Amino acid sequence: MTTQYGKEADLAKNGKAEERRRLAASMTTKPEILYYMAKDGDPGVRKALAGNTATPMQADSLLAKDEDVEVRATLGQKISQMMPELTDKQKTKVRRWATDTLEDMSRDQALRVRHLLADTLKEMTSAPPAVIRQLARDTDAMVANPVIEFSPVLTDKDLATIIAEGANTARLKAVARRKQVSEAVSDAIVETGDVEATAELLKNPGAHISEGTMDKIADRAEDHPELHEPLVARPGLSDKAAKRLAEYVADSLLDTLLARKDISPDLAEQVRAVVMARLAAGDGPPPGAAGEDGGAGGGANGTGALEPEPDRLTRDEALELARDMNKKGQLTEGVIYDAIGRKDRNMAMAALAVLSDTKMAAVVKAFATNSAKGIVSLVWEAGCSPKLAVDLQQGLGNVAPVEIIRPSSKAAYGLSEAEMSWQLEFLRDMA
Repeated sequence: MTTQYGKEADLAKNGKAEERRRLAASMTTKPEILYYMAKDGDPGVRKALAGNTATPMQADSLLAKDEDVEVRATLGQKISQMMPELTDKQKTKVRRWATDTLEDMSRDQALRVRHLLADTLKEMTSAPPAVIRQLARDTDAMVANPVIEFSPVLTDKDLATIIAEGANTARLKAVARRKQVSEAVSDAIVETGDVEATAELLKNPGAHISEGTMDKIADRAEDHPELHEPLVARPGLSDKAAKRLAEYVADSLLDTLLARKDISPDLAEQVRAVVMARLAAGDGPPPGAAGEDGGAGGGANGTGALEPEPDRLTRDEALELARDMNKKGQLTEGVIYDAIGRKDRNMAMAALAVLSDTKMAAVVKAFATNSAKGIVSLVWEAGCSPKLAVDLQQGLGNVAPVEIIRPSSKAAYGLSEAEMSWQLEFLRDMA
C-alpha cells in the first residue's frame, strides 16, 4: 500500500506541471517534499512554493536566490507579511533568518522584487530597520519614496541622513508628508531651500515647525508665490512672520490673514498698519502673486498693471489637444521641447502618452515619482531622441542630477531595450 509520503514524492517527481504546482502550494504537503520541489524546473511550481507559508526555511533560502524574478518577488512578499508574527522570543532564530533574507532581497537587481518588498513593509511597525533603511535609499523613486513617507520604523536620524545625502525634490516631499515630522527634520528640509518640499511641510498638520524656522520661511517666501497661501493658512504663525507676510502677499490672502482666529487684536492692528504703509507706497501684489480672483498673476505691462499669464491646459485638455495634433501629423518631439520651455508638464506628459500609446495615468505615475527609468522608457517607446530623454529628466522630471540616466556607448538611451520594455510594462500595470 502506497503511503501519503510516497504519493507526494511520486507526484513531485513525475506529476504534470499543474499537479506539481498544486502540491507545492498545499499547506499539508510534507516539508521534505516541499524542499525537494525548490529545485523543480517549472518556475510556476517554484512560485507556488515561494508563496506557501508551510515551506521550510531551507527551501525558502534556495528560492531567495532563484533565477526567476517572480519567484523571488513572491518569496519576499511572503516573508514580509510574516514579520509581525515573529516577535516572540521563541521565534528569534526564524526572525533573524527572515531579516537576513529580506536584507539581501532589498538589494535585489530586479525592481519588481524591491517594489513588492517596499509596498508590503512600508507601514509595518515590525519591519526590520536595516531593510527599511536600505529601501529608503533605493535609487528608484517607486521603491524609496513610499517607504520614506509612510514607514514608522524610520527615525529622525534616518530622515536627517536621507536629507543630508542630497535627496531630490520628490524625496524631500515624501519626508515632508509624513504623519509626524519633528522640528529637527522640518529644519533640515527648510535648510535645503527646496520650495516644493517646504510647501508640503507647511500644508502638513503633523509637521512641527519651530518659530524661528517659520520666520525664516516667511523671509524667503516673498519671491516664491507658491508658499504664500500655505504660509497664511499655517497655524501658529509668529507675530514677526504675520507682519512679514503682510508686506508682500496678495490682497485676497491679506483678508485671510486678518481673519485668522489666532491673531490678537493688537497684532491685527499691526498687520493693518503694514498694509496701509504698503498701499501708501503704491505697492500692489508682487509679480507672480495671486490676484483678487485667485488667478495667477503675470508680468507688468506698460501701465504698471499685471498681465494674466496664458491659461494652462488641464491634463484632459492637454491629452485631447495631443490626440488632435497627432491625427494631423503635428505631434512631434518639438511639441515636447516647447512644453519643457514653458514648464508645461501636462502638455509634455500628454504628448508622451499619445506618442508612446500609453495611458496618461501611467505617464503621470512616472513623473509624479520622478522615475528616471520610467521617463527614459516612455521617450524610447514614443520614438523620440535620447537627448529628449535627458532634457525631460532635467526639465520637468525633477530627477536629481546624480540620478539622471544618460546615453552610453553600450545603450543609446542608457538602458537596455529589455529593461525599458519591463519599465513600460511595470508602469502600465501600475496605472
